[in-house]
Amino acid sequence: MHVLGENGFNILPRNILRLFSFVKLADPDSDYGKEALDRFRGLCEGRKLIANIDHKEGSLLHLRLIDPSDPSVQTDPYACINADLVREGLASIDRKGCKYLKAYPQVNQKLRDSIQLAKRDRLGMFEFGDVEEDEDAFY
Repeated sequence: MHVLGENGFNILPRNILRLFSFVKLADPDSDYGKEALDRFRGLCEGRKLIANIDHKEGSLLHLRLIDPSDPSVQTDPYACINADLVREGLASIDRKGCKYLKAYPQVNQKLRDSIQLAKRDRLGMFEFGDVEEDEDAFY
């Protein structure tokens, strides 16, 4: 794990590319793209975060971001900003691009629970219903 500074990723070397582990933000061109990016900034800017490196592809790091000041982190070992964004309907599980998802069954379940809550509450991209592909093909 790496601790990220108050300015986000400034502690990791600049030549290292970063990507959310397990999830992808709403498409920037979608109705929820700007909202997703703004929310991500709101959750991260000005905070010291923990970056768990879940996977590495060359210089590309797949990160799970954890805010140690979030009270849920004390009781839920899989609580993370990645799951928060899914729970708010501003990110989805990257079932096709995340080749290592099945290697993390507890995180996978946390994300599946988060997406079900977003669908139930019709948040973000689920405002008008389910926009996901048939998830049974991925499990």
